[in-house]
Amino acid sequence: MQFKLLGSAIAALALISTNVYAQTDMRVELRKKFEAELQKLNDSFDGAFGAQFVDLTDGQKISINAENIFPTASTIKVPILIELFRQADQKPDLLKQQRPFNQKTGGGMARLLGEGSSIALEDVAKMMINLSDNTATNILIDEVGMDSVNRLLTTMGFKQTKLQRRMLENTAQAKNLENITTPAEAATIMTRIAQCELPVSKAACARIREILEIPQNPHPTKDPIPRNIPIAFKWGGVEGVSCGQAIVGLPDRPYVFSLMTTYGTDAAPTLRAASEAGFNYFSKLARANAYGARVPLDVIRKERANTKPPGR
Repeated sequence: MQFKLLGSAIAALALISTNVYAQTDMRVELRKKFEAELQKLNDSFDGAFGAQFVDLTDGQKISINAENIFPTASTIKVPILIELFRQADQKPDLLKQQRPFNQKTGGGMARLLGEGSSIALEDVAKMMINLSDNTATNILIDEVGMDSVNRLLTTMGFKQTKLQRRMLENTAQAKNLENITTPAEAATIMTRIAQCELPVSKAACARIREILEIPQNPHPTKDPIPRNIPIAFKWGGVEGVSCGQAIVGLPDRPYVFSLMTTYGTDAAPTLRAASEAGFNYFSKLARANAYGARVPLDVIRKERANTKPPGR
């Protein structure tokens, strides 16, 4: 009788173990399919492609060519924004200070403003991010200092992300003084913003994200994200280069992406497909229980709140 009971217990444990391993394999399989999609996009793209996705729920990363160095194009404007707010923490009136912004200071939006026009630095920052205005960017580079931006990046632990020229300096580009990063470091910058792990105050961190969340023009990396989902975003592009990085506020499964291309001709289809694949992957994880069944958002949030470990 004892042997029968023992045998039954072992069989039950084996069944539980089998179910656990099967469930683990199901999520691993889901991830493998996503990775295969990224690999297929990489293989079919006529240039160089790199990507990193970060699951903000569990910290897992899914990457391809994420340590390769790419030109940043306008995504380098995100570290400039962070440095502006870092300095503003030390100089409370800095963001309200006016700077000349008119036809004499450059092109872009400045061409629309009359002689003698000035704009507050925080508004210049909005134009830099949301309109990707290069005149606004150069004003802020001169304001905060290129060396200060690079010191910030070094202090934050970034070895490959570098601001090496102002915007529209083609001669510097010809000398290979390019603004550069890796998909991994760009994704980490966005993750730090999402988690408010920046060398700025909490209020400044929140404002940085708010500026990045102001709606921007369509872009292949952003377009697959439904409009009702908040996205803190910056895109960039010069001839041969196209990229985008974002914090996607997908309910119950927020995530970060950094998508980068160079040496390409038409990168839009590849970037759009990669972003869509990422959104589809994280959407399948969102609201899912341990078996993949999706639960109403309010119910699963309540249950997770009730089962939080002590001290959290």
